[in-house]
Amino acid sequence: MHMDQYAVIMYVFFWVVRIRGCVRRWPQPLLRGPEWFFNVHVQPGFYEVEGRKLLHRYRMRMFIPFAVDIPLAIAIFLSGRLELLNWLILGLCAMIHINHSYSVDLAERQARPLAVPEAEQPVAAVLLSLTPRRLRDYSNRRVEWALGLSTLVALAWLVRYYFAAPEHHDLRGVFGTPVLMLYAQLGFLFVKRMVISWRSPLPQSQTAEHMAAREETRKYYLRVCDMNRAAAVAVIVFWPFTMNMGHAAFDRVYSIWFAVWLLTSVVAGVWIEIKRKQLVDLALRARPVKLPDLLDQSEIARWPVCYQPSVPMLLLKGARGYSLNLANRLTHLGAAYLAGWVVLFVLLPKGH
Repeated sequence: MHMDQYAVIMYVFFWVVRIRGCVRRWPQPLLRGPEWFFNVHVQPGFYEVEGRKLLHRYRMRMFIPFAVDIPLAIAIFLSGRLELLNWLILGLCAMIHINHSYSVDLAERQARPLAVPEAEQPVAAVLLSLTPRRLRDYSNRRVEWALGLSTLVALAWLVRYYFAAPEHHDLRGVFGTPVLMLYAQLGFLFVKRMVISWRSPLPQSQTAEHMAAREETRKYYLRVCDMNRAAAVAVIVFWPFTMNMGHAAFDRVYSIWFAVWLLTSVVAGVWIEIKRKQLVDLALRARPVKLPDLLDQSEIARWPVCYQPSVPMLLLKGARGYSLNLANRLTHLGAAYLAGWVVLFVLLPKGH
């Protein structure tokens, strides 16, 4: 099977997954019941006129990524460069999550003028946990050792292979893909660091329920990061086996690899759906409340970016939605990391 055919299969699989995501998000505004619109406690009759319009707009915004995807996919198919479908999938994954987060925030802001007045009053007392959270506290030592040793063994194998006859081997061809996977792992570690360091106040009422929901959500995202790190390590371990393969042998081995990847993705998708349902159940146990604006974020945050050195937060919630704080150190590190991807894509080859 040609590599382009694998790219098409992945793209079709991606469509199945995203359609399932739309089905899951479709009833999300009503999960708490007809008296709620997401986490906004709305007045009776909300869904008769204005609420129905807001619900329709929210659901229509789910199709924005499709409107971007379809023309680009058609252009890729017409160009014959089907390997670009892989990068289209990665870009759409980011776009889908950003679009959904923005859409939910926008929908809630539009619904607040129609909320129950008492529910829109900020709670009088909040709690902020000062217990330090460390990366190693959320890491499995055995898993980390397995990932690290597997990576080192594979890289040592590649180094030995290259220096056995350096005049016959292309440096970028031997180490290009492993370097990309190592850099991807670094990115997932960066995301883990952000997830662990993220803090927000808790209401004094139902504190245990709110804390449990946030902690389980945190652990879920960390596990997803580790799953992606493991996938990157698997590519690094697989890569040395392809060095001396002819095209026929590589095609056979890669077909097996792809089948295993597809099966693993299905299993991981089922696990993710189960965990998401569990997280929803936890979230529904905690009644949403409006927290006080302790740092005057609504006044100082300008959408979509702002520069507030005095506020130690990555994202600020302003009147028009979340704003990226360009003064935060994590913003600088994230920008440097993305710039590193650009450099790697220019310098390193992709593929076998």
